[in-house]
Amino acid sequence: MIKIDTVVIGGGLAGKEAAMKSLSRGFRTALITTGYPLDRISYSDFVAGGGLLMLGDTVVSGSIENSSVTGITAKNAGEIVATNYVLATGKFYSGGLRADMDNVYESVFGLDVCYEKDRSKWFDPDFSKPQGFLECGLETDAEGHPFKDGKAVANLVATGGILKKN
Repeated sequence: MIKIDTVVIGGGLAGKEAAMKSLSRGFRTALITTGYPLDRISYSDFVAGGGLLMLGDTVVSGSIENSSVTGITAKNAGEIVATNYVLATGKFYSGGLRADMDNVYESVFGLDVCYEKDRSKWFDPDFSKPQGFLECGLETDAEGHPFKDGKAVANLVATGGILKKN
């Protein structure tokens, strides 16, 4: 088991910025990303600053109890426990949101997703028109905490593309 101050899930622009901000505030920070982070984080600089850069790993699940994340499980690293978590996984193209025939869901924690229930409105055959699926996302409270079963998750902040487009 890995114990750390902050876990950032997702290595795109929002995830990279969150990880760098966490490090700059003195938190031991893990950045978990399936690919190489946008803008090429220097591995040596990240580690020297107290970071753990987990390239090529994927978070397969997260546990929430009493409106707080209690830990996550990464495919390669196994169980990781932190005080704070940042979700920056993006929407559909990066796997942060997924859909089946009837529902849109968040793939790590099963967070509440705001989306049009009428699937016929998820897309427009005219590709040049606005696409409904791009409006799906997580809503957060004023501090950026997403909701699970209608309750804000206290130690999790969502950022970047996974948020609902307003």
